[in-house]
Amino acid sequence: MLSCSVIIIAYNSCDFIPACLKSVRDACEEIDSQIIVLDNGSTEPIIPEIKNFFPEVEWIDSKENLGFGKGCNLAEKHATKPYLFFINPDTIISKNAFREMLQFMEEHPDAGTVGCRILNEDGTLQWACRRSFPTIVSAVSKTIGLAALFPKSKTLASYNMTYADPDEMIEVDAVSGSFFCIRRDVYEKLNGFDEDYFMYGEDLDLCFRTKQMGLKNYYTPVTNILHFKGQSCRTRRWGSYVDFYKAMLIFVKKHKDLYFVPNFLVSFGILFAAFVGMFSRLIPKFWKMFLDLGVVALWALVFLPGLGNDGCIFTSIKESIGVITTFEDWWLVGLVAIVNMVFLIFRGEYTESSLKGEKFLQYLVPLNLLAVGGYEVFRYFAQFSYVPGDKSTIYPSIGWCVYAVCSSLFIPLVLLAWRRVAFWINYFYRIFAKKRHRSILLGGREDSLNNWFDSYNVIPGIEILGCVSGEPEKLSEENRKHLLGPLSQMENICNRTGCRELLVVSNFSGYRENFDINWLDKLGMCVYLLIGNGKNGNFALVNLKYLR
Repeated sequence: MLSCSVIIIAYNSCDFIPACLKSVRDACEEIDSQIIVLDNGSTEPIIPEIKNFFPEVEWIDSKENLGFGKGCNLAEKHATKPYLFFINPDTIISKNAFREMLQFMEEHPDAGTVGCRILNEDGTLQWACRRSFPTIVSAVSKTIGLAALFPKSKTLASYNMTYADPDEMIEVDAVSGSFFCIRRDVYEKLNGFDEDYFMYGEDLDLCFRTKQMGLKNYYTPVTNILHFKGQSCRTRRWGSYVDFYKAMLIFVKKHKDLYFVPNFLVSFGILFAAFVGMFSRLIPKFWKMFLDLGVVALWALVFLPGLGNDGCIFTSIKESIGVITTFEDWWLVGLVAIVNMVFLIFRGEYTESSLKGEKFLQYLVPLNLLAVGGYEVFRYFAQFSYVPGDKSTIYPSIGWCVYAVCSSLFIPLVLLAWRRVAFWINYFYRIFAKKRHRSILLGGREDSLNNWFDSYNVIPGIEILGCVSGEPEKLSEENRKHLLGPLSQMENICNRTGCRELLVVSNFSGYRENFDINWLDKLGMCVYLLIGNGKNGNFALVNLKYLR
């Protein structure tokens, strides 16, 4: 019998790990398996309901975030099987994944590690599933975009090996740490992952040391897994970005024999790539930034004097409440712009297409009150010479205070306003252009589905019509109002509604209800797994056909 230990390092993964464990459980049928999950110092620990539903799992809790490599090494000490699988919690694996990979390892005794085809949730290939060790040429070409322009070039596109056919087995330098298999005796001879890496780079380093042992790293397309890239680090976006480039510096320092130029030049190149990547990864939505800068300019036009012959729009109002009408401190406009832009960058506002905006409003209001209101108060008192005991000293009027507060609130409110207007324009455009998918949810017995029916806030491109259930009599009263009928009548429901998409909502058990995907396929239904809670756009929509 094939035998393996499965190791999963979870960090703030409550939404995604049930579906992962459900797929692992299915793939472990008729395999002598051991499943180990380390909750790696999560601020949102794995809830007891999930642990109770997967009693076969060996649960380990860490009070601190040890990092990926150190966490894997700790979990591996509990492993007893001859082969190890390391799996990210934000993955779903095919039912034949372990069997195919273990058979591959048995047939290739020279294999130290093996990885498979890793797909995004839409079925596209994640090129990082097979890589070459970074060289000066490959790193530069990837950073400046030459690898994307010439994907078939073995020289320029060597890092992600885009020139190689993803449907063919090939020896590679490195496989992805999100899902791979390694012999346990090899792992222990290598002393596991190098714990100098906190996150990223440890898989590259392990594969490098595996090749130094005289073994090979293989990529094989015999099975697929789905990986929701970035979900494990979504709660520490900036920290994970820094970790990535720190890992590259560590790799270069440890394996300097790969390079034929001084280390400081390679390190300088990595830092340059980090600077370029900061704009390409943290600020990909430049159009949003330009509109936000326009809001700051509008604020200056409306509220600040000295921008025209007659001052600002509210010059007469400011004169009536005793505010100076000459404005020479242009640096304030720059200060306000920097405060708002920097905050929105590090909040991740320019990395996503969401136009909700509410998440930053509660922070920008006090920031602008402090920056703008504080400056206005300082400037108001600066025009008076205060004499102790002199009762003729003039203090700000209530009207002036209201004016200062309004000036401070203008920016965050207009930032929110243009986002909401743009959101509704996009929303109604999708409706009238018939670009919204009509979908039905499967489930509704355990908890509320109401948040998924607030579709314009959760999934703008999908219109959720209602839910179906294999056991409709067990639906909660709260969910019954959304019920379209039993799952057995899906064909009639599809004909009546014109819907051809079924969203299987994931909960703590992995899938809310069982279903026959082959029967649904015959009905012409596209079946997706809906993972996450939908809050702040935190969900994944996975086409399950790629797992068969």
